[in-house]
Amino acid sequence: MALLPTGVFLTVQYAFIIFVMVLVTAFIAIGSPGMDAGALGQSASELLLGSVMDIQVIAQFLTLLVTAPWFFFAFVYKKRKIRILRVFRPDRLAGMVILSVGFYLVINCYMAVFEWALPGVMADYLELVEESGIAGLTLMSTIATLVLAPLGEEIVYRGLTLGYLGQTGMPFWAANILQAAAFGLVHMNWVQGGYAFLLGILLGYAYRKSGTLAAPIILHMLFNFCGTYLAGALDALPGGVWWTGILLIVMILCTAAGLWLTFRGPEWGNGQE
Repeated sequence: MALLPTGVFLTVQYAFIIFVMVLVTAFIAIGSPGMDAGALGQSASELLLGSVMDIQVIAQFLTLLVTAPWFFFAFVYKKRKIRILRVFRPDRLAGMVILSVGFYLVINCYMAVFEWALPGVMADYLELVEESGIAGLTLMSTIATLVLAPLGEEIVYRGLTLGYLGQTGMPFWAANILQAAAFGLVHMNWVQGGYAFLLGILLGYAYRKSGTLAAPIILHMLFNFCGTYLAGALDALPGGVWWTGILLIVMILCTAAGLWLTFRGPEWGNGQE
């Protein structure tokens, strides 16, 4: 059961993408009879390339239509009150904002080391990001990365996967590592998969501590916001040892302060909701 949410997550998204590809290819074939298979495939690919984010947004929405009711009836319905308001306390929100900045800088260090050690793998990853349209600051990419991805991925991994692993009786730390590993693997590339695993560990503990899926959803949204908008600000900074040192200090302070503000004290609620 812990593996099933990932299977459904991938099946719904890829099934829709394949359906769109077949539909577009069929329309081109009808409109241009006699076109050979190679030219037909190239025309369909070029047409779809300009609509990657639109297709991704619809695929993410369709996934939510399946996984959100599943999580609700499996882990929320007739259980306990949902304490979402606990997430919106000023100190908790401030902690998550600061933590998202610090953790984003941690991931930047991870990617810098990755680029130094495996420059070819990093180049392939950057090309993949560019082709997917995620790098472009458009309305659809914003909806995909800041809204639908955090909602869908938190429901699947911190909600369903972690929930089913918890029902096996295994310790939380082991279940958290397994769900984070599945979260990393589903990204299907070494660079993003590595930092998704680290992020998944952090989000799993946010869920555990808060008792509500709203906490990792908000933290995930904030992290993606940093990856989308803070990245441009960092690129504009001058290079050099001084700026690198300043960023390292900011990273350490923000991560430490964010972890303390977010996770200090007793659990926010009782049980996972």
